[in-house]
Formats: sequence, C-alpha cells, structure tokens
Amino acid sequence: MEYHLTKKNISQPRDTLDTVSEQAVDMDITLPDYCPDIERILSCTLIPKIYMANVSADRLNIEGGSCVRILYLDGEQGCIRSYEYSQPFSESLPLKSPAADCAVYTDTKPEYINCRALSPRKLSLHGAFSLYAKITEPCELDYYTCKDEGDLQVRGEKTEACALSGVCTENISVQEDIPLSGKDVGSILSHRLTARITELKAIHNKMMLSAELKLELLYLSGADRKEAACMSYSLPLSRVIDCEGAEEDAVIDGELSVMSYDIRLSDDALDGSSLLSLDAKLCFCAQCYEEKEIEVMCDAFSTDRDVEMRIQPFSCRGKTLCRSYTDIGKAEIRLDEEIGKVLDVHCEKIAASCVTADGMLMVRAKLCVGILFENTEGETRYAERDAEFVYKPDTEGCDEVVRLKAAVDSLSYRLTDSRRIELRAELCYRLTLCRRVSCSAVTAVSADDDAPEREKDGSLILYYTDKGDNVWDISKRFRSRPADIIAENGLDGGDVASGVMLLIPSA
Repeated sequence: MEYHLTKKNISQPRDTLDTVSEQAVDMDITLPDYCPDIERILSCTLIPKIYMANVSADRLNIEGGSCVRILYLDGEQGCIRSYEYSQPFSESLPLKSPAADCAVYTDTKPEYINCRALSPRKLSLHGAFSLYAKITEPCELDYYTCKDEGDLQVRGEKTEACALSGVCTENISVQEDIPLSGKDVGSILSHRLTARITELKAIHNKMMLSAELKLELLYLSGADRKEAACMSYSLPLSRVIDCEGAEEDAVIDGELSVMSYDIRLSDDALDGSSLLSLDAKLCFCAQCYEEKEIEVMCDAFSTDRDVEMRIQPFSCRGKTLCRSYTDIGKAEIRLDEEIGKVLDVHCEKIAASCVTADGMLMVRAKLCVGILFENTEGETRYAERDAEFVYKPDTEGCDEVVRLKAAVDSLSYRLTDSRRIELRAELCYRLTLCRRVSCSAVTAVSADDDAPEREKDGSLILYYTDKGDNVWDISKRFRSRPADIIAENGLDGGDVASGVMLLIPSA
C-alpha cells in the first residue's frame, strides 16, 4: 500500500552551461604609415572584447575581437605613442537542450601576451585569453508533504527558502559624445571603461537599473604633443528592463558587464573644441528571487504497521542577499629604478576570490597595477606590479557565495621614497550570498498490505526522558501519536526536558 503524499515544487536556478575555453592570439602587425617607427616597446596589453552573445536553438554563439594595445617610444622624437590592432574571434558552444528563459553570462580574462619587434615597423605577438560562458535557467525542485491521516504520522521541516521567480538578459548600447572643454587632448594613449550598479529595484515584471560608467584616459597634450596627462569621466546610466516574474519585494541578483567599447577623438564643428565619442556595449543579467516558507516531509511512521520510506537529499537556496560593498585599502609597491616623475598609475586587471578563515568570509582582491613613469634621467619607463587587498564583508548569516564581482572605483598614490609608491585603492564588491537549506526528504511511504496490524491494548506507558529526547522520537519509538503525547502531558511543543516522566498513550 502506497500512502498518498502531496507533491510540491520550488523553482531554483540551474547552470545548464558553465565552461571556460582558451582563445589563442597570434598576430603579425605592420604599423600603418601614419605611425612613427618603434624605438622601444613600453607595454603590450591584451584586451578581449565581446560584440555579441546569444542563444540560438541548442548553441551559444559568441563573437568578439582580440584587441592588442601597444604603448611605445617613437624613433623620431622619443615621444610616447599608442597603436591598437584587433582581430575577430568566434566561439559556438553546444547546449544539452535548447534554452528559452535564461540568463547568459559571458566574460573574458587575459592570460598572457608576448610581443617581439621584428623591425621598427613589424611586430610578432603571441598570447591567449580565457573565455567564460555560463547559462542559468529555472528548474523545478520537487519535495513532498502530507497531513497526519489515520495511522500515518509525519514530521515536516519548515524553512525559509528563496524561489527563483524570473531571469533576464539585456544587451545595452551606450553612445555618448563627451565634450573636452578646457582639455587639450592631442592623442589618446590608453583608455579604460568600467560599469558599476548603483541601484537596482523591481516592480511588476520590470527592473529599474541605475549604474555609473567610468571612463579613464591617458593622453598627450601640450603644444608639442609630448606631455602625458590623465582624465576621468563619469556617465550615469538608467534603464527599465523587462523581466517576467519580477515583483516589488524580489531579491535581485544582478550583474552589469562591459562587453566591448570604442572611443574616437574628433572636433566639434560648432565651436572647434574636441569631442570624445564613446560607443559601448554592455550586458545586464539578473535573477529574481521570492522569499517563501516551505515545509518538507522528512520523516514518517505508522501507528499500526511497519512502513518503508524512500529518502533522498533535498537542498535549495534559503535566505539570499545581494549586496554592494565599498572598501578602501592601502598597499605599497617597489620599482627597480628611481622615480623622477609618475605619469600614470592604473589597474591593468583585477582578480577576486572568497576564502573562509576562522568561520569568517574574506574577499581577496589581487590588482595588477601598471605604472608609467620617468626615471631620474628623464627616460620613460613602464612597470607592472601586483597589489593585494583583503576585505571582510558582513554576510548576515549566509554561508555560500553565489557570485562575486570586483572593480576598482579609484586608484590614487603617493611616493614614499625614490623607488616606493603607496597605493590607495577604493574597491567595489558586489556579492550574492545565500544560506543553503539541506535535509533528508521523504519521497514515498509504503506498507505491506499482507502484514498483520499491531495489537493495541489501550494502556498507558510510563517513560522517563533522557537528554536529547523530543516528542517525535518518543512517538516513533512507541508508535503513539505526537499530538496525543503533547495533550496527555500538557506540553507546549515538541521539546522535553531530561528526567521528566511522560505518559505515553497507546494509539
């Protein structure tokens, strides 16, 4: 005989694709006629870009470009010059099944780039970068409940869970003309664009996204176009994004990434001042969660007969937090040469991870810092150094890191001596944390119809409780209804003290 259980489900996120592939970069570059000859290479930077990522049938198609920026000294004036070259790449990843409502996450990480000058105008480059791809879809996680009926007694475990109510992916294009009034920008040497979510809230089937884009430039200015200078520009961004299932009280796990961007320097025909044209492609991915209480059946017994149970592990997301944190840290780096003048200090790349020590979550951020400087003899140099920072966020009882996004909001410095630089970094972290709910769940209960029922004599049993006893365990041991034991002994609930005499009624 199979006892009737009520099947329920809760929607949870499932990664149907989570992979990393290495993309090789092999280029032979000849400088165009408008670029001066190379006297010495200062730096070579690999900047992978993603132009498009979409799901078509059972494949994820990604198209992008492998961009390389060369910073060098020219052979004519000894001036800093920059040249960028890009070649396309594409990747098509198979999926186990067609993906419909899903969130598509893609990212790149430069691994290495080697640059060799074959002549003052020819370069050979070899490198690689990692291409990350993840697709998250809703899936239904089953569990069972049952009310006490007749001889079957059940124990359910109530818990706070988070159900996935909606997912979305939105590609965002940003086109902005930035006036450079008062800035004498002759040519751009390098540029960096970052995006940071400042506010994210949901209304019915929509999301209100507020973010900040920050563009940093290193450029040449002055009458002879030899003087290096830096500037930054902040651009606010607001969007309303469709997300089926999003409601006002939803917990939102959102991520905004810069996929690719281009900048162009031009003159404003109206007043003759310079304009900086920004054309950026961003990707916003989000998952919405609805907090709810569920009760999972985790044990059962019959007052009349022996039963068999089928049990399997049950695990879902409990309390979920999506928080933005800001931390200011300091670090010191040392150069091999004495510094005459610092031209630029910037974060070339950042890697962050979470570790647990002494029961406390810590975020470790490792910055690759690029330093462009002149030595005491006036020669231009470039160096890269690593700087590490540690931050301890308030996790509010959550024990699992779902997602971590780290960015450098600002980076300042001061010279402590002729070879040492003290960095002051304002770091922004966006963390998604959850408390994992796990238990053993009953999925089926059955009894042998041919087995004889237990004889009942209607007597009371005296039982003295031991340490750790509770009403459910005692009921199961003596096959008595928990409600009857509570009523017979005037108990408030399922807990009992040690050394107490209980009257156990027969079922």
